Amino acid sequence: MNARNLSLALALSLFLPTLAWSESGDSDKPIQIYSDKFDGDDVKQVAIYTGNVAVHQGTLEIHGDKLVLSLDPQGFRHAVMTPSKNKLVKFKQRRDQQTPGVEEWMHGEGDKLTYNEKTNQLILTNNAEVFRTENGVLKDRSRGVKIIYNLTNSTADIAGDKSRGSAGRVRTVISPRDSAASSNQNEGVKLERNTRIK
Repeated sequence: MNARNLSLALALSLFLPTLAWSESGDSDKPIQIYSDKFDGDDVKQVAIYTGNVAVHQGTLEIHGDKLVLSLDPQGFRHAVMTPSKNKLVKFKQRRDQQTPGVEEWMHGEGDKLTYNEKTNQLILTNNAEVFRTENGVLKDRSRGVKIIYNLTNSTADIAGDKSRGSAGRVRTVISPRDSAASSNQNEGVKLERNTRIK
């Protein structure tokens, strides 16, 4: 890999989104990308990372098997992360602390994660899920065939697939605010998940 391609990769990596639910200090941290292999094409404005790809920026982590970073003819940046066979792309990011002693994380997964700078959207497709944890315990969760998160206005659009019947319907679970009910809900989530989420 020559110095020109390395500079292309670094320039392209700078557009990875800092999510609206993120810890505010993450955007000031350097972006680090780890992979087994890197290919850069300065003419085509494409950088490709393959093999156990991990992206880190502060508390933000994105994991997959292949990351393609590119610039379109209008200069907008685009990123696509895909997993290895029979696995999912996963991300997680800590939220700013709202309550002392409570550490919140946002998690997401899907068959593909796409970021489009032109629309400023983060898209999870197929087996898509986003969920929130507090101190490692699952609290809220949404599933669908496609989850589109708009980073400009912090809105989410979750689509289902009618052709898959009840399995293709959008599903959201929201923990109750009542502390006694929350305790019961948390126990149910722990049994369903069988492990604490890291």
